[in-house]
Amino acid sequence: MVAQVPYLLTDSVSAQIKNYELLPDKGYTIHQILSDTTFRFISNDSLRPGKETAYWLRLKIENPFFYDQHFDLWLRPYFKNTLYYFDSNDRKWVARETGIKSRSDYRKRGVLTMPFILQGQTTNVLYVKTDLPPSGKYAPAFKPKIVLKQQKASIQEERIVWIAWVASLVVLLLFFLNNLYVYFSFRDRTILYYLIAQLGGIIYITSYREFFTGFFNGPVFTFQLKPNGFIAYFNLNFLLMYISLILIMYGIVQFTRSYLETPKNLPVHDKVLKYGLIFYLAVTGTITLLNVSVICLLGVSTVYENILALLLICAVLFASVSGYRRRLRTAGPFLVANTVPLVFIICTTLFHVFVSHSRTDETFLPDLSIVAQAFGFSVALVARTRLLQNDLNQKKLEANQLEFDLREITLQQRFMKLENEKINAEINEEKIRNELLNQTLEVNQRELASTTLYIVQKNKMLAKLKKQIHDSNADNKNENIKDIESLLNSNLYLDSDWSKFKLHFEQVHPNFFSDLIARYPSLTKNEIRLFAYFHINLSTKEIAALLNVDPGSVRRAKSRLYKKIAILGADETQRKMN
Repeated sequence: MVAQVPYLLTDSVSAQIKNYELLPDKGYTIHQILSDTTFRFISNDSLRPGKETAYWLRLKIENPFFYDQHFDLWLRPYFKNTLYYFDSNDRKWVARETGIKSRSDYRKRGVLTMPFILQGQTTNVLYVKTDLPPSGKYAPAFKPKIVLKQQKASIQEERIVWIAWVASLVVLLLFFLNNLYVYFSFRDRTILYYLIAQLGGIIYITSYREFFTGFFNGPVFTFQLKPNGFIAYFNLNFLLMYISLILIMYGIVQFTRSYLETPKNLPVHDKVLKYGLIFYLAVTGTITLLNVSVICLLGVSTVYENILALLLICAVLFASVSGYRRRLRTAGPFLVANTVPLVFIICTTLFHVFVSHSRTDETFLPDLSIVAQAFGFSVALVARTRLLQNDLNQKKLEANQLEFDLREITLQQRFMKLENEKINAEINEEKIRNELLNQTLEVNQRELASTTLYIVQKNKMLAKLKKQIHDSNADNKNENIKDIESLLNSNLYLDSDWSKFKLHFEQVHPNFFSDLIARYPSLTKNEIRLFAYFHINLSTKEIAALLNVDPGSVRRAKSRLYKKIAILGADETQRKMN
């Protein structure tokens, strides 16, 4: 057995120790390890998980400096490791524990290191008990990997990580709260998808640095020992990381579909984004369930998950370019605002595909990606909000114009109503006037009828009286009798009766005589008088009584009158035709 050569400490920030001694554990305690000199430690031996469940490692580190130095020890495998070192101040051996199955406070933020102190001007001896995860009988052997790192460098790196995380978190929270207010103001689904993506980003940058491990120290669902001693494990922190990735990809894709209105403007790209997202969610959800309940697939599925995410991000970018080429109103701001964050997201994905499948503290690409994505999407939302505000202002103008038009229509309706009321009033007034005229007409008709009847009866009576006087004095020609007979004859042909009749007739039939004379100017006075009697439908006998002639003469006069009118009418028609 070759004695272990102590590792000589230098000024290097970190160093890998390749010289160590190994002892299979048989339930030993640290006191047995320190006191029993019969234990045989083998130099630089391999760990055999198929044969042993735990090992003891002995490390010798020479500190040539005059002062004590603080270091962190990292050991792979990191299932459960316990470091023992001698504290010169307390004069006792001190234990530090870490690992994925450890509940120690030294496992913070997923950093599986154990702090210790190296005494100056001394060869320090360290003991580490490492438990191996359950493995098959034929699990391959591997050598442990031991790394020393100056504690001040670890603290500095940890401080940088915390500052970057806090800064990113503050920026994301500010964007989130601002757009949350905007969402409750507009209730726009596009802003809701942005908030979902931002919530996923907040969870992602927290889980990417394994802060949830330090916050909650949650359970390890599944783990798997690799041939090189690397332990892939899936705990609460990684579960939240997968949930955050689902939220981010869902938010980005749905934000793009809603922002560009791809179902209407880019139907082909919309189908690619829609079904690509469904496929991504199905694959990621299935892998998450397997990681939680069946087997740890970290490192195996990570490449394919990142390739799938990369393809989906490229689909978003292509949809943005297509929308810009088709001159969609919102495509320009969307493309400009999201080019940089999408580039960071693509770089992060490529990093995990080709460089490292797991997290690394040496790169801030995730922080830059999430912050740039939040900023870019926020800029795009500002442009969209302005567009929505302009549309809203336009709609307000249209609403105001519509309100003005409605008021104008209302005023027009009121005016029309007043006009209708006026017309109805005029109609009622005209109706009343017509009723009065009808009443007057009826009165005049009655007066005309009574006058006509009176004249007829008077003439009949006078004719009868004349006949009686004539018959009684046929032989005796008394002068007084002759005077009476002459007076009766004059009353039979008195024009005052005709004037009275004509007055009442014109009240019933205005402009009758003037129109008749204008149309038939050659009619005589007697013919006009006869035509008026015919117009009011007097019988032949009544007309004969009025004219003091026999009915036969009336019939002959009527025949002559109608013939004359017919001839005059034909001449008038012929004259108009010529």
